[in-house]
Amino acid sequence: MNAMNYFWYHLKHDPKFWVKIVLVPAVLVLAVLDFLSYSISPPGVLNLWFFKATVVTGVLGVIGYGVYLYVKPRKEKKICLDQASYEKKRELEIREILRENPDFQTFCYTCLHFNQDIKACRLDIRNPRARAVRLNDRTQYCLYWEELLLE
Repeated sequence: MNAMNYFWYHLKHDPKFWVKIVLVPAVLVLAVLDFLSYSISPPGVLNLWFFKATVVTGVLGVIGYGVYLYVKPRKEKKICLDQASYEKKRELEIREILRENPDFQTFCYTCLHFNQDIKACRLDIRNPRARAVRLNDRTQYCLYWEELLLE
């Protein structure tokens, strides 16, 4: 009973489930049937064109996934390096602000990047310590804080 409920839940709510459970197996079965019908009595039902298209699509998919796996770490490394250089620059800026105003604080709810609906930051910060940097003895600061200007 639980397996059936799981199946129906994902059929209704998860589009990727349709691809994994319905579409991919259906395409593979059609490709195998096309190959078998061509093998048993040429030219077969679909004249082997569906099998060839499936093989070509599969090879292109594997090549595309390989390119994705090659590009993603490079992109991630570039983002981390860019954020690290920004964090160093921003730390110096906040230290300068603290020299002028020792009571300065970076509250999330006063930040430009704070999402009021979900009560969280919208930024994808790779270094979680950048949100709680201690620049003096008593307060933590967010290096990505930007003042929310209300007009």
